[in-house]
Amino acid sequence: MAALPKTNCLAVAIATPITPDCHPDIPRLVGRAKWLMAQGCDGVTLFGTTGEGPEFSTEDRIAALEGLIRGGIDPASIVVSVSALSIPDIVRLSAHALDQKVHGLLLMPPCMFRAGIAEEGTFRFYTTVIDRIARADLRLYLYHFPDICGVPITPQVVRRLDERYCGLIAGVKDSGGDVDFTEGLIRRFSHLSIFTGSEIHLPQVLSSGARGTICGLANVMPRLMRAMMDMPTGYDRRALVPHLTSGDAILSRRPFIPSAKAVVAASLDDPSWRRVMPPKCGLPTIEGERMVADFLAWDARLPPSWRSLAPSGEASSNVVGLLGARRSPSS
Repeated sequence: MAALPKTNCLAVAIATPITPDCHPDIPRLVGRAKWLMAQGCDGVTLFGTTGEGPEFSTEDRIAALEGLIRGGIDPASIVVSVSALSIPDIVRLSAHALDQKVHGLLLMPPCMFRAGIAEEGTFRFYTTVIDRIARADLRLYLYHFPDICGVPITPQVVRRLDERYCGLIAGVKDSGGDVDFTEGLIRRFSHLSIFTGSEIHLPQVLSSGARGTICGLANVMPRLMRAMMDMPTGYDRRALVPHLTSGDAILSRRPFIPSAKAVVAASLDDPSWRRVMPPKCGLPTIEGERMVADFLAWDARLPPSWRSLAPSGEASSNVVGLLGARRSPSS
């Protein structure tokens, strides 16, 4: 199996296409995963925050993972987010994913009853889950994203879990947005794999020893992200940050998940990609069209080898149409 690379690893937190009755659209998911891997992503993270994972049933998540592997995605290149509110659901999802021989599991503390949860409560949550999984082949990534779940994963919790479950804690995905915190994890836990979820921090944390990124922006700018990862020095990587932030600023006019899905829908000329799980809503029509057109125009201005969506022999003709409409006087 082709495991995720030890350095400069680009894993996309893949967005989940949805059927009209709110189930994962497995054929579209497989197609998108293959395309992202072809654009330079080393792996996919299934059902993370960008993938709206906790909003799907356990059965849906199991079926989607099996469909992804059956569709030709190497399980060794897949990280599965098993985050859920119910510990039995987490354990079931974990056992199934481990049976499929995936690279590893990603787990965030639950977002309910978060007020007043201290380090001991976070530690107890993870020990309960790990003890119930009870598998020697477990490779668990702790998911630090306090803006979403309200509960931080402190270095003290990482240390205690790492010491208690030697070899089972694979690393940390840090989406907290504090580069000093990320660098602290890298220094304290050099034997663990530290991934950042904050793309703008990549030049700094890669130089410090981070393994790479698990990120949402790779859904819509995988070639630019790959170019940044492959630059020879931190200085060279930093030169790409303004390109990345200008594209991100366009997406950030509205919530990220519906914005990213709208861009994918436009690039593929496939409106089904616009669907999001309740309680999220799609973008307002006029604002959404303007955002998408601006993002496609941003992509078109990149150097050719960095473009993921701009018109080319492999791009959708719909992209050309949207760009033309945006540039016309009537737009």
